[in-house]
Amino acid sequence: MKMKKQILFIIVALFLVSLNLRMSIASISPVLENIRNDLELSNGMVSLLTSIPVICMGFFAFFATRVSARFGLEKTIATCLLLIGIATAFRAFTNSAITLLITAFLIGIGIAISGPLVSGYIKQKFPNRIGMMVGVYSVGMGIGASLSAGLMIPLQKQLNDSWQLALASWSIFAVIGLLFWYPMVKKSEFVKNSTKATIQLPFKNKNVWSFTLIFGLQAGMFYCISTWLAPIAQSMGFSGEQSGTLITLFTIIQMIFSFLIPSLADVYKNEKAWLMGSTLFVLIGLLCIVFHIVNPWLATILIGIGLGGLFPLALALPLNAVSSSSEASSWTSMMQGFGYMLGGVIPFIAGLTRDYIAYEKQVFVLMIILCMVLFIALLRWRGDKRVNQ
Repeated sequence: MKMKKQILFIIVALFLVSLNLRMSIASISPVLENIRNDLELSNGMVSLLTSIPVICMGFFAFFATRVSARFGLEKTIATCLLLIGIATAFRAFTNSAITLLITAFLIGIGIAISGPLVSGYIKQKFPNRIGMMVGVYSVGMGIGASLSAGLMIPLQKQLNDSWQLALASWSIFAVIGLLFWYPMVKKSEFVKNSTKATIQLPFKNKNVWSFTLIFGLQAGMFYCISTWLAPIAQSMGFSGEQSGTLITLFTIIQMIFSFLIPSLADVYKNEKAWLMGSTLFVLIGLLCIVFHIVNPWLATILIGIGLGGLFPLALALPLNAVSSSSEASSWTSMMQGFGYMLGGVIPFIAGLTRDYIAYEKQVFVLMIILCMVLFIALLRWRGDKRVNQ
């Protein structure tokens, strides 16, 4: 019974940590137009509020295993959570684009280093329940994104119409996460070992590059939707509250299926089929919006189902391909490193298309192209084979 309680506490702690890994990014979208108008920014410039943390999530992911080897996995995750909380809270004092971009940069560093380490922690503690625990991890991020996106407009109104205070208020969840994660730090049995620091990223492994392309394309599509769905919905006639609700619907659906699909994939083991099926849902949803086949609400549900499956399935690829937690962190660091850098550039490109192409659905057309590229990449990938570094 005591062991079950300990496992349950670890699961809750992981959930609360993951809750913080998307909040500060998702909360931007509902107030993007307010920020753009108040700070007099172009669409390309304001898109950097999403692109910068995602690119940071890529670049600094390369340092995750090295930092973890020096300070310990649990302690490093706690430090990253503290950094995310401080940077988010600092948004209360934002009065310029530079200040806001600096907070985005710091948040990106915190997410970048903690993300691969959470995957390594899952591999270490739950080697036989990877799909389920990646689902818990994904659901936590989904709930965080859903709460921050859906409640931003009401919260802003309650805080004297201040988007700065509304953005900063999400730092409270970092405090809660730290309180629950601190016992993991106390119980950790980390002993600094110089051999851990010699773990190399598998740059020469073709499978990791396949994982990276898959991960990067799904990340780019997710952050395009997270950044631009609300502003595009407003340009199509939705009110601020309706566009916020649309983002909430997307994140709730994405959250539900980010747990359901990888859990099913644990039972019916065919990674390639699940990935292709999820991609197809995204493609159908995008086509429905561009060609007015169904209303945007139903199309958003289809996109949420597909992206809900793609993230945890892509995240689990290296976990299922290696045998140790150190390898899992190493492979995930490389996959997320280059993958997030690719994914971070895509919302910026989408912002530029909105500046220079006079068509309200140009972002969705860009995502359709990305879907097609991802589908081709999956067709070429052999899949479902355990590989060695």
